[in-house]
Amino acid sequence: FLDCPDTSTMEAAPATLADSLLDDLDDLSDVEEQPAEGGGQQEGSGDQPTAGTTGSAEGSGVLGGTDTGTLHPKRKRLLNVDSSLVAHLATIRAEAAAKGDGDSKPASSTTQKEDDERHYHLIVASNKHLSRLRDELVRAHQDLCAAYHPKFPELEDLILDTLQYRAAVLAIGNEMDLTLVNDELNEVLTSNQILTVTVAGSTTAGRKLTDAEMDAVKDAAEYIESVREAQAELTSFVEGRMEGLAPSVCALVGATTAARLVALAGGLAELSRIPSCNLQVIGQVKQSAAARGGMSAAHSRPHSGVLMECDLVAKCPNYLQKKALKTVAAKLALAARCDYVNVESGRARTADAGKKFRAVIEAKIEKWEEPDKAQTVKALPKPDLTTKK
Repeated sequence: FLDCPDTSTMEAAPATLADSLLDDLDDLSDVEEQPAEGGGQQEGSGDQPTAGTTGSAEGSGVLGGTDTGTLHPKRKRLLNVDSSLVAHLATIRAEAAAKGDGDSKPASSTTQKEDDERHYHLIVASNKHLSRLRDELVRAHQDLCAAYHPKFPELEDLILDTLQYRAAVLAIGNEMDLTLVNDELNEVLTSNQILTVTVAGSTTAGRKLTDAEMDAVKDAAEYIESVREAQAELTSFVEGRMEGLAPSVCALVGATTAARLVALAGGLAELSRIPSCNLQVIGQVKQSAAARGGMSAAHSRPHSGVLMECDLVAKCPNYLQKKALKTVAAKLALAARCDYVNVESGRARTADAGKKFRAVIEAKIEKWEEPDKAQTVKALPKPDLTTKK
């Protein structure tokens, strides 16, 4: 009797469990039907939370949403709050005005060494500000994307370049039919980009912007232009003073490339500490899906940066450019160290080292480009019939 299981109890357990589940489902259905049977009072009380929910949703849209007309609270912009950058730009403009007027003669109490030292500190400060302006340009691009998102949310994924995105936004404006602004887009975008943007614009989930939203978009676009103008001012100043700061580097790769290298490194001292293998890739533009699909204007090359644009490398044939890049980077590391030692020791800054390195590189490139010598056909030697085995 003890060995036999109670089959009636085992059969009752599943039945009881099924019944309890059915009872729970009936209770849930009763709870859902109660608001409908409550009459007008329940309906009226249900309206209040709905309005509150809508209001809260709109409130969240005011703070950070993309479907409402008001943007999130404006962040503090660098050009408006950074007094050191504003003062530095004023100093740069004063220097440019004095140079343009021909007033380059220093005061009687100012020696040439002190004047060079002042220019050196201005160039170093300009490089620091250029680094901050690059980060500010990224944030300004994000602000413009957030402002224009309600109108065309897909555009920020299709055009990744900041300047192209700004130009496309100003060209499209508040127009919903992009075929009407095709001529304007032709001036700023490629044919592949225009085709993709037009197709995306015909199926976009965006809407027309209000006047306040459109003003915010234009304000963000104008701020991007202001940041670009400040960058151009600082870059022009650094390029104009680079021959006095790093004459050997300028003689080797040119003033424009030298200014970009010094700005990316953060100064001549920092540039002199970078090994040649890293100088090859400094300023590299990383490959992206947009670039591979023809949707980006940034043409990137693997393992190559700003130095790839100097004339010594650019004039080489394609099959020699990587080899020339390594050679130029090796000599650039030496030239930067020569200039830095001259600056720190107070010795005369000359371009002798840069000119010497450039002559060596040009001779090597000329040797590489020479065609291979043709093999000389030699006659077979006369057989020696008297040779014995």
